[in-house]
Amino acid sequence: MFTITFLLTISTLAFLTHRYYNSYTRLAHIPGPFLAKLSAAWMIKTLSSGRVHENMLATSAKYGPLVRIGPNDLLCTDPETLRRMSAVRSAYTKGVFYETGRIIPGCNNIVCERDENKHKALRAKMAGAYNGRENGITGFEESIDRQLMSLVALIEKRYVSTPGKLCPFDLCAKTHFFSLDVISDASFGKAFGFLVKDRDLHQFIEINDSAVPIMNILQAVPSWTNIIYRWPFNLALPKDGDGVGFGRLMGLAKGSVEERLRPDAKPGRDMLQAFINGGMAYDELVQHMFVQIVAGSITTAAAIRHTFLALTSTPPAYAALQKEIDESVSSNRVNSRPAISDAEVQALPYLQAVIREGLRMWPPVTGLGSKQVPKGGDNICGYQVPEGTQVSHNYSGIMRLKDIFGEDADVFRPERWLEAEGNEEQLKAMNCVLELAFGNGKYQCLGKRIALMEMNKIFFELLQRYDLALIDPQNPIKSSSGVFWIGSDLLLRLTKR
Repeated sequence: MFTITFLLTISTLAFLTHRYYNSYTRLAHIPGPFLAKLSAAWMIKTLSSGRVHENMLATSAKYGPLVRIGPNDLLCTDPETLRRMSAVRSAYTKGVFYETGRIIPGCNNIVCERDENKHKALRAKMAGAYNGRENGITGFEESIDRQLMSLVALIEKRYVSTPGKLCPFDLCAKTHFFSLDVISDASFGKAFGFLVKDRDLHQFIEINDSAVPIMNILQAVPSWTNIIYRWPFNLALPKDGDGVGFGRLMGLAKGSVEERLRPDAKPGRDMLQAFINGGMAYDELVQHMFVQIVAGSITTAAAIRHTFLALTSTPPAYAALQKEIDESVSSNRVNSRPAISDAEVQALPYLQAVIREGLRMWPPVTGLGSKQVPKGGDNICGYQVPEGTQVSHNYSGIMRLKDIFGEDADVFRPERWLEAEGNEEQLKAMNCVLELAFGNGKYQCLGKRIALMEMNKIFFELLQRYDLALIDPQNPIKSSSGVFWIGSDLLLRLTKR
């Protein structure tokens, strides 16, 4: 006679076998690593490797434009498909990946909100702050100029090398300081002071970098996010009363919001005030100010440092950009002070090409950014994909497509953008792909305008004032890629021109 235990065991095995069989066959017609068909192990290994950028390039090169990377996950390297998924009228929605962006349990923000109507309403509340309707685009520019001059003052005080005296300048640290001070200045009307203090205040960068590996694992298995909010794991989460790290930053954001919402508070001329005017509630304000500072500073700093690394490693491009900058000053095409205006820098074609090429070679976000296939399924790259499937963006892969960027797509060469100006169709194709670095359509990054303005100004001002050279060209930087890039020790020798 069969025992109850035996019957339960057989039933459980049958259930699990059926479940795994269905999971395996669901996307069995799409190529990919064998391990990825069975579990999330391949994604966990790949996303926690610190080499997501390189791994995603290799994966698409081996398997093609659509790859199965998990039981219910695909990786897409087709720009047209990615644009279509995020189009304003697309039936696609945010994938489960975005669940990892929740800050406060039970309360959604612009990142983790997956309900389309709620997401649209939240973007509408925030739009005025980002497009300048509320605080004026000059508000962004004034914040950037203030912090750019603070960076220059720091360099002049401590980091100008002279014959016989080397003062190593860590571009990774300083550009992160710069981006944090810019976004805090624009957000609250006052910078945190990373540049003035010239140190990692509240250990924010240190703790942020140490948290990225955890974020990498969570993006592979988003359902685990729910676990960390439960006891006892939630005891280790940041709290707004902490003295360091995310908790301290959360406390600063919360304090600023509460102070501004006081009945006797004077209206500010900053993004926080614009969000308030847009109708954002207290919890929305606290969450978004935190998200904006973290995500905005990490991605912008990564874009700046990678492009500087490429420039200092490519003498012809460095010389061409410095020549354009010098000629723009000598011909009086640029005369704004204390810093070049955004309007002036937009008229410098080689500088614009350098920025585009830097973003292309090293997209600032390397996370999955998955979208969910709508009801009825979809046909992607010739494969029928069932509804509910998670389709991830291969940001690294699309930026190296040779049929769009040329056979030398793996080479940093800003001239490709100038050469394409003679071919309207080619330039349009290149720009359409590059725009995906910031997302597009209903999911486009709201901070794109600020990030590009920061990049425009910092390259001009530093290259006009200083000669920059790598101290260790053979080992120029310590860098890893996951959901975000982490970088350190990009040491430069700066000398006055």
